[in-house]
Amino acid sequence: MDFGSKYVYKYEHSSDESISDDEDDRMIVQPPAAPSLALTSDSKEAGAAAAAISHAKRKKRLRKADTNVLNVKFNQLLQPGEMHAGDPVYCADCHAIASHLSKVRTEENQDATWQCEFCSKSNTVDIEQTDLPKKEDATYLISPAPVVHGSDMTGVDDSIVIFVVDISGSMSSTTTVPGTFRLPNAAQLQDRAAANFDGERMVRDRHQTYVSRLQGVQMAVDANLDKLAKDTPTRRAALLTFNHEITYYGDGTRAEPLVIRGDKLNSADDLTREAEQEQNNELKPVSETKTNLTQRVYDLEEGGQTALGPAVLFALNIASKRQGSKIVICTDGLANRGLGSLETAQDEKIDQEVKMQALSEGNQFYAGLTERAREKGVSISVITIKGTACLLPVVGQMADGTSGNVTIVDLLNIRDEFASILEQKIIATNVEATLIVHRGLYIRNPDNPDDKLETVKREIGNVTKQTEVTFEFGIRSKQELKDKWNMDLDELKQLPFQVQVVYTAVDGSKALRVLTQLKETTENREVAEVNAYRGVIAQNHIRNTAAEMMVDYDDDEDEGDASRVRSKWSKPIMQKQRMNYMSNLNRMKHAHKEYEARDDFNENRWDKASSELQSHVASSRSRKMAAKPAGTTSLFSRMSRLITGQGSSTSEAAAASPPPPSPALALAAQGGKAKRSYGFATTNLVHYNDKNSEDLYRFKNLTSEYMREASPPRNEDRRSGASDSEGERKDPRRPKSEK
Repeated sequence: MDFGSKYVYKYEHSSDESISDDEDDRMIVQPPAAPSLALTSDSKEAGAAAAAISHAKRKKRLRKADTNVLNVKFNQLLQPGEMHAGDPVYCADCHAIASHLSKVRTEENQDATWQCEFCSKSNTVDIEQTDLPKKEDATYLISPAPVVHGSDMTGVDDSIVIFVVDISGSMSSTTTVPGTFRLPNAAQLQDRAAANFDGERMVRDRHQTYVSRLQGVQMAVDANLDKLAKDTPTRRAALLTFNHEITYYGDGTRAEPLVIRGDKLNSADDLTREAEQEQNNELKPVSETKTNLTQRVYDLEEGGQTALGPAVLFALNIASKRQGSKIVICTDGLANRGLGSLETAQDEKIDQEVKMQALSEGNQFYAGLTERAREKGVSISVITIKGTACLLPVVGQMADGTSGNVTIVDLLNIRDEFASILEQKIIATNVEATLIVHRGLYIRNPDNPDDKLETVKREIGNVTKQTEVTFEFGIRSKQELKDKWNMDLDELKQLPFQVQVVYTAVDGSKALRVLTQLKETTENREVAEVNAYRGVIAQNHIRNTAAEMMVDYDDDEDEGDASRVRSKWSKPIMQKQRMNYMSNLNRMKHAHKEYEARDDFNENRWDKASSELQSHVASSRSRKMAAKPAGTTSLFSRMSRLITGQGSSTSEAAAASPPPPSPALALAAQGGKAKRSYGFATTNLVHYNDKNSEDLYRFKNLTSEYMREASPPRNEDRRSGASDSEGERKDPRRPKSEK
């Protein structure tokens, strides 16, 4: 666990709000001229509307920023913890687990008891003091690894990497690349180009080469197959292509590939059945199959539509055979064939209501694939080609929800992007993290700041060594502690925190990792801030803002009420407040040089990331406001109808009774209904293009380590003149600050 400061800031009024005096962010609503209201059945509604108008004139209310942030890094799962014999001992009230901080009391002729450090509950226990963990980090084995492949038990990596390659017609588009070089399959492609373009051959001169999108992908797959064979020869590699049909080559050693086409592309059952039959064909190590697989890669030809959804569903069933497997998708176009087709959602000639329903069904389909991948411990990465449109806000959720990568690349760096993805191995699956805090504290609920939670569980899914999760916490009021638990806040000089992580290791064993720490407190804000770890605070701000921008909210809501229901991270005024807070922390650190180096904060990266994020916040707000008249109902018009007694508009009536789903998209429901969306809310999708969504996905997964001076640079840092060394590698999970 890493904290936003060396000390817990014990500020009794940590839940208080500050008042905004920013004229640009006030919400002033002038009521329409209205007739006098008689005492009718509508009077109550009209009165509520008038109250809402009056309340909307108030300034916005924002919670004050502080250092009370907690960050959990899952790379610790790579380090062996103290394996504790026996079962964990839980508190009967708050479910904290007895730790190295616990004291077991024994009295003659009486049962042993343990008074919980978190809630003070006295628990009867059947253990002795010597049975408790000796360190703050303890591991409990829930279930051993199943008896499966021997290589799993010896620590050898035999996970599967499936390259899912788009070979639709648009992949034949070419890009000029500086310099001249001979492509591995140049002669074959030039002959094909000559036939397609009336005998004219592809142009090449002394200074540039024309490279098709497919050629770029072929070279990237080739290079990374070679790297896999050298670095991890026991891993399995497979190839799956898609256009108007899907073609599965397996590891390249089979005589004929499996081709699935026609109505089967619209049936999840048929695709699953075909994949299950293929699971009987064991994939060989990549060291044995690289030559054959490379030949299959270079034999690919472009043409046809884009059956992305069926291809991912089939690949997921194959990859599910091994936990920790990866699916790497490379596409340049919109899914428009079979399950998960998004063509209707992008058709400008179709009614808006039909488009939104198609978008919702497509979002649901890819959310279902994401959920299944999380359950099976499979990571999905999505690579798209610069200058194309793939509806990345929808398909990108497969990567965002499975610890994969969402990346837009050009042909010059696609090979490196593939390599970076393959290096990020899944270290645990089905991960759940539960935070428990002392009764004197509460955990903030980002969806409802009025909630004061004692325990929060997060379903993380797959984790890599870069995966992190953050929490915000606050201090309960003295009066609340006294009334509820007869507790004196002034006496709390140290406070305990506990994170319980349940996970499945790559060998299939299931374990519980328990981290318990005791933190000192201070009532002095300056002491907490001088000892702040700015990387943790900055990361929390950026991640929460990006996540909030993906969810749906109505800019025309009554701000006085809405600000108490949602955290509003993505509001411009919240951005301004948090950026000012970071600036104050920076000035304070500079004024106290003895503390500045302790958190090793990279202010240059913070300035770039926060500025770019602020730009996204402002532009997305503008896009949403511009779309209001055409697509949604404003607060002004809602209250106007209440006051005047008018009914719903025609468009609202249509929304209440949406049209039936299109036949093609209705079939997507066969994949099963997902519990939730893992990326953008459906009503938010129309406001973001591929580039916007790529940046937000990256911001949402930014690591605190990146905010440190010593962390590896990105290519963008070097181009902007940063002093990081040229030899360090780009981390694809970090947001781009320049393009």
